[in-house]
Amino acid sequence: MRAAVLHEIGQDKLEVLDDVEAVGFGPGKVRIRVRATGLCHSDLSAMNGVLPQPAPFVPGHEGAGEILEVGEGVRHLQAGDRVVVCWLPACGACPACRRGQTELCLAGFMNAGTPNYKRPGGDLFGFAGTGTFTEEVVVDAGCAVPIPDDVPFDIAALIGCGVTTGLGAALNTADVEAGSSVAVIGCGGVGISAIQGARLRGAAEIVAVDPVPARREAALKFGASRAVSPDELPDAKQQVTGGEGFD
Repeated sequence: MRAAVLHEIGQDKLEVLDDVEAVGFGPGKVRIRVRATGLCHSDLSAMNGVLPQPAPFVPGHEGAGEILEVGEGVRHLQAGDRVVVCWLPACGACPACRRGQTELCLAGFMNAGTPNYKRPGGDLFGFAGTGTFTEEVVVDAGCAVPIPDDVPFDIAALIGCGVTTGLGAALNTADVEAGSSVAVIGCGGVGISAIQGARLRGAAEIVAVDPVPARREAALKFGASRAVSPDELPDAKQQVTGGEGFD
C-alpha cells in the first residue's frame, strides 16, 4: 500500500512509497482504511525535531475512515463502521483516569516507540502511535471512535486532534464559566475550536485575536463576539499582564 514517509528528522519533504505494510494486527486491534487525514502543526514539529519522534516514520494523526477488520476480543466495532482515529485514548486505569481527568492520560504515548509499519528496507514508525498519511493503519480498538454516517470523513478527521484540543482547552483546562469574558489568541484550527468551546460554556464575550484577516473573519462565524489584530489591543495586553481584564 502507499504511504508518505519521512526518512530522517529535519527533512522538509515526504516520499510517497507503495511498498509499505501496516503491522501489529491481532487481539484488541482494528485495521482501518483511511479515507481522510488532516495536517496538524504537530506533524510538522515532529518532522523538524521539535517533538521527539523515531524515524523513519509516517506522519499524520488526524484521520477518519472505515473499519476493515477487527481483532479477537473487539466487541464494540465491526467491519464497515465509520470511525475517527483517536491518537491518545484514555486508558481508564492510570492515576489521571481514576481521578476523572481522562484528558491528562498519557498511557497512549507508550505506543509511540513501537513500529506501526514495515517495508523491505526495514521498520517504519507512525507519528503518535498512528500515522495516517497512508491507506491503512492498525491501532488499538480504543483508538477507533465511531461517528454517524452523515459526517463527512474530511470533517471527521479534524475531530481527531484540532477540534478536541481546542474544545478541551476551553472546557477542561480553562474551565470557562458562563458569563465570563474570554480572549482566544491565535485563531487557526485549535483556536477556532476553543472559541466554540467558550461559546458552548456560555461566555458573555469572546474576543478573537489574530493578525490574519481571514482567520478573524472565520472566528466571528464560529462564535467570537469580536475579532481584532494584536496591535489593536495595547490596553488589553496591559490588563492581562496586570491580572485584570480578560479571564
